Formats: sequence, structure tokens, C-alpha cells
Amino acid sequence: MIGRLSGTLAEKNPPQIVLDVHGVGYELDVPMSTFYNLPAQGEKVSLLTHFVVREDAQILFGFGTALARSVFRQLI
Repeated sequence: MIGRLSGTLAEKNPPQIVLDVHGVGYELDVPMSTFYNLPAQGEKVSLLTHFVVREDAQILFGFGTALARSVFRQLI
């Protein structure tokens, strides 16, 4: 399980971002509450994550706070 990622914010295209972690670009879906609080592109950021594996997709979600991730987990 991937619990947290820290790196450089490479791309911002709501509701997705790309986080560069030592040369590997992770695509994350983020809620708009997290998106609006992200730093500028090229800045460092650390996000909590939730990884979903389904028959038709593998999705990595990113959250700015533990509360946001907890609420997401309760909803799913």
C-alpha cells in the first residue's frame, strides 16, 4: 500500500495532478479541497494517499489532510 508521497508538483489539471518522486511521475486524483491548497507547479508537496485496485482500473487518490482521507474512506 502507498500511504504517502512527497515530491515535486509536476502538473496540475483538475482533478488530477502528477507528483514527481525521484524521477517517477505518480498520477493522483485529488479532491478540489486539496487541489485549491496545493502549492505552485514546481514546488515540493507531500500528500497522504489511498490506492484503489478494481477489475477495470487502478487509481491513486491524494489528500492534503488525514481528515480528508478518513472521510473519503468512510464514504467508500
